[in-house]
Amino acid sequence: MAAKRRPAAEGERPCRMAVTSKGDDLDGEIAPMARSPFFIIFEGTPENHLVMENLIRKGGSESALRTAAELVKQRVDIVITGTIGPRAYRQLEEAGIKVHAGCEGTVSEALEKCLKGKLPICNKATYGGYLGI
Repeated sequence: MAAKRRPAAEGERPCRMAVTSKGDDLDGEIAPMARSPFFIIFEGTPENHLVMENLIRKGGSESALRTAAELVKQRVDIVITGTIGPRAYRQLEEAGIKVHAGCEGTVSEALEKCLKGKLPICNKATYGGYLGI
């Protein structure tokens, strides 16, 4: 049974969700955290979203940490991604952000699954090696 969504109470901030994406729209494929060209950030409803280019992704070995820091700065509550390393995962977890990792498919498919409660919450990193890219 899907949870009923309630409107945000006065003074309450709606949920913000970021999806790492290879494309700049809802048809983009889910991307790994560190190398994601774009973030699609949703606030409250799927219709209310913005696209952010991830200018940090070419930052070498620290790109995942800097990407996680940017998502914390954007005040997201949930991150949906392909893979995530241990340090970036820990940074998001310490900020109280729920992480759904190991996701595949398009942004819209992942968003639909998340809204129906069908994406398991990640409790550890899903990638532990160096990509060498």
